[in-house]
Amino acid sequence: MTPQDIMDCNMDELSKLKDSYKWIYSNYETFKKSYKNQFVAIKDTEYFDSDSNLERLVERMKLSNTNDLVAIEYIHP
Repeated sequence: MTPQDIMDCNMDELSKLKDSYKWIYSNYETFKKSYKNQFVAIKDTEYFDSDSNLERLVERMKLSNTNDLVAIEYIHP
């Protein structure tokens, strides 16, 4: 694998992460109805998990063995 291949792979992952954050913000009002005062994890523009405690959420994500970047956002009331 060349350095350019690695860079292209990282750019693809960052692009997916950016898309997930855009998706969260464009659907924020919907998230507020079900997930207010919680951290929401989004992977590839799809709901992944949520919890009111960030440490518990991150621990469950570690246990799920996902190697993809996951967007996490706190949903304010």
